[in-house]
Amino acid sequence: MKKNGNTWKLFLRTMRVMGKRGILYLLAIVMMSGTFAMFGVFSALLMKRVVDLAPTGDLRRLGITIAGIVAGGVLSLVCYRFFAIIYNVEAKRVYGVLYEKVLDLEMKLPYSYYETHHSGEIMSKVSYDLGRMGDIYGSRLRRTLMPFLQVLVFLVPMFFLSWQLTLCLIAVNGIMFAVDMAVTEPMREASRSLSEINSGMTQRLSDLLQGMEQARMYRAGRETVTAYQEKNDLYVKKTKRVIWLSACLESSSRGFELMCLLVFLLLGVYFVQKGYTTLGALAAIYTLYGNFSSQFLQVGQYFPQLVSYLAYAQNIFDFLEEEREQEQMDGLQDEDSSGSEMAVRMRDIDFSYDTAKAENALLLRRFCMDIRMGECVAITGASGCGKTTISKLLLGLYPVQNGCICIHGKNVADMTKQEWRQKIAYVPQEPYLFHGSIRENIRMGRLDASEEEIIEAAKLANAHDFIIHLENGYDTEAGERGDRLSGGQRQRIAIARAILKGAPIMLLDEATSALDNESEQLVNDAMKKLQRQMTIIMIAHRPSTIALANRVVEM
Repeated sequence: MKKNGNTWKLFLRTMRVMGKRGILYLLAIVMMSGTFAMFGVFSALLMKRVVDLAPTGDLRRLGITIAGIVAGGVLSLVCYRFFAIIYNVEAKRVYGVLYEKVLDLEMKLPYSYYETHHSGEIMSKVSYDLGRMGDIYGSRLRRTLMPFLQVLVFLVPMFFLSWQLTLCLIAVNGIMFAVDMAVTEPMREASRSLSEINSGMTQRLSDLLQGMEQARMYRAGRETVTAYQEKNDLYVKKTKRVIWLSACLESSSRGFELMCLLVFLLLGVYFVQKGYTTLGALAAIYTLYGNFSSQFLQVGQYFPQLVSYLAYAQNIFDFLEEEREQEQMDGLQDEDSSGSEMAVRMRDIDFSYDTAKAENALLLRRFCMDIRMGECVAITGASGCGKTTISKLLLGLYPVQNGCICIHGKNVADMTKQEWRQKIAYVPQEPYLFHGSIRENIRMGRLDASEEEIIEAAKLANAHDFIIHLENGYDTEAGERGDRLSGGQRQRIAIARAILKGAPIMLLDEATSALDNESEQLVNDAMKKLQRQMTIIMIAHRPSTIALANRVVEM
């Protein structure tokens, strides 16, 4: 009983996603059901009229009746098509709304979420679960609701023509419906399993595509392929179960359809002989019953599928309830941020990645650092001492437990994240280049930048010379993750992008650690050009990079 209650609540929640336009969506389904069913009713009435008037030979009355019923049938089909268009528009609209909500959430999730969840899991939410949740609006609900509503429409004239025969037919179809409902819960469980398995498959595939070199060179890569194949085999096994359950539904429906037809014929002959109904009414009921039985069978067939798809909706709702990144930092101390000559001021910072850990397990304890405007500072220290953590805190990717961060004399607690991050340009150790031209990748620093500004930023980053010697210059495709360029070239393009942003502070996290000597020298030369133009914070361990700094902060 509890599961049924939860299913009903989940269904209502799925409908509430549509907002006020959900009324128009449901009205369209109701009108589609009614108008389409009325076409069947008109056909049945035509059959009854023909059978009743045929023995009398009154062709005039027969012709008028046929013309009126045909006109009513055509009108019902036109109305059906009109509401079908409304239904399809609303179904597509709500899927777009859901897609935007999921994409918006992905941009607002805390940075820690991406460090603790595989990218394949997130991709699975969008490509698999979200698509099947969209199918609820696009087909699954309609396929369940329309047959049910049409059954109600057919019952009215059937009861009017012969309520005794109609009651008997309902009883037979009720048995069939109960059998179909027995597979509802197994199908929901199978759908939930398919979602989990697909997420695992997407993770393995993502690992293979992003680590193709390692996958080919190391045994672990082949084991990743094996793991993917095992997940795929399990997916096939679970899919077979869903297909088997669907086949059972289909087979039982067809079997009951034949049984119901035999029952109808036997009861129909009996009721006509007893005078409970006329031959014309029996012909009309027969016409209606074909549609009635078909729609009744569809309710039993599609309702379990609708319930199974609600499992995907639950996954999306769970995802949408993930905690979002705070727009402003809470809990930071209100400290006097006087001293506008300071570009960055960090005071008494306490931080741990695991907030549940004891105080003695803090990675940073009462950490302080001041950096003046226009200063070039190198932050050094042993691996694991917290250098990269400092960069994450300065970028607002993690909240601090205690302490105060001020940028250009203003407490970040008084800023939005967007305002905060506009003040810092960031160059990581492994910069990400998007699949597009070099020009497009640099322009991401500032989308309204002119061609001259892009070239000037590339020159400052020591990137212009190598770019113009490429096959298509600034129009050269960088490739996925920039894999058509060398590490040094990617790094200089990332620096050009950061320069173009125009932020007063540039933060570089081990920007030269993976480069050869020549590439490192070119990047360092670019840093020298920028020293008088902005505040530079370099997390570094190479002596040649540290030598560029006006001051060294050792962690």
